[in-house]
Amino acid sequence: MTGTLLAMPVIRAVDSGGAPISGALLQFYLTGTTTPASVYTSSALSVGLSNPVVADAGGLFAPIYLDPAVTYRAQLQTGGGTVIRDVDPVSINILEATTAQVNAGVATGVYVSPAKLAAWTGIAAALGYVPANKGGDTLTNSLLAFSSLATNSSGYLGLPVNEQDATPYTTVLADAGKLVRCNSAAATVYTLPPVAGVAYPVGVAISFRNVGVGVVTMTPGAGVTFYKAGTVASVASIALAQGALCTAIMDASNVWVVSGVGIT
Repeated sequence: MTGTLLAMPVIRAVDSGGAPISGALLQFYLTGTTTPASVYTSSALSVGLSNPVVADAGGLFAPIYLDPAVTYRAQLQTGGGTVIRDVDPVSINILEATTAQVNAGVATGVYVSPAKLAAWTGIAAALGYVPANKGGDTLTNSLLAFSSLATNSSGYLGLPVNEQDATPYTTVLADAGKLVRCNSAAATVYTLPPVAGVAYPVGVAISFRNVGVGVVTMTPGAGVTFYKAGTVASVASIALAQGALCTAIMDASNVWVVSGVGIT
């Protein structure tokens, strides 16, 4: 157990006029009693001080360490033993929260050590997400295949390519933030499904690239509307010629705006 320093950096006894009290005494008892209670020279609590502790000629006391397991009563006295002040209890204990208190979220009014805070199992529930604090931690929604998307989801630094060539393809949630690419001599169809089928949030973006000779036709799923950027009329579909590159952004639920080159 580590002791607690009574006062830092020094404690000095002075009279009502501010003059030092030479040889002043600090007498320590167990709270509510006149039973002497030990005080110590260091936080190791291995060497006791005299009790009462005697100040020097300038009223200055040596460092005094108290046992945090003990509730003290302290009396400041003149060198002759006359009580100047009686304090009971002496509130110096810094209570540390238990692991159970920290994990239950009921560590109120107590000290939480860094070690206990680092081991807190309730942090995800309290924050609403799993934080990443160090190398090797996994961020919530920071997977290459998203299970859900939200405003606090992490994105990609680039555009991972999802190659979809000759066969028709319907986009999925994992395409968010990716480049869906086609390199085929045959024409094919890409479909953007409704939110009821794939839970795209407003603001999601998917890029498309056609490298091949075959035209890629982007079609809306049931209840989905397409607009080309710069126009106010919806379009039934959007064709990507060879070399085309565009990005589709869901501007409102089931409403996609497409902007790019090589599209009609």
